[in-house]
Amino acid sequence: MKIDCRNLVCPEPVVKTKNALENLNEGEILEILVNSPISKNNVLKFLTSLHLNASFEECENEICIKVYKRNINLNHINNDEYSVLFLKADKIGTGELGENLLVGFLANLKNINHIPNKIICVNESILINTNENHKAHKAMKELENLGVEIISCGACLEFFNKTRELKIGNIGNAYEILNELFGKAKIITL
Repeated sequence: MKIDCRNLVCPEPVVKTKNALENLNEGEILEILVNSPISKNNVLKFLTSLHLNASFEECENEICIKVYKRNINLNHINNDEYSVLFLKADKIGTGELGENLLVGFLANLKNINHIPNKIICVNESILINTNENHKAHKAMKELENLGVEIISCGACLEFFNKTRELKIGNIGNAYEILNELFGKAKIITL
């Protein structure tokens, strides 16, 4: 089976891939055609989360991902309890005070008993992870070094043209982020 996911926005390539896998028989091969590095990474990350081995070939501006279907659970939701810090901006409030508040919160997270397992960054908060001169960059890097998983929204990185500048954490997608937010995680938003 072959599906065309070119020019689709996040999370459509992942959702179309999931739907195609659901309709595929075990042992068949799925080919996914994309034309964005973010879509390629999102689809490959999704397939890896299902413990499926995928290969890809790049030709000019298109990428063909191939995966062999085997018995998998496509409706897995994380059932372990953990905490996620969900950031939507690179400050809390506005102006210099907002920047300083976020730096203070992030810098002091390492001092509490239950630091978050993950930090999900969407919208302007991805700028923390792409700019070493951002006031909160050092604090975020320290949290990553402590084992906190940092996820930056791929569509947001593309919007701000920062995909290649990511210095902290990994690129995530809407499908992955929604699974985190609607799993068993305790969600904290600043």
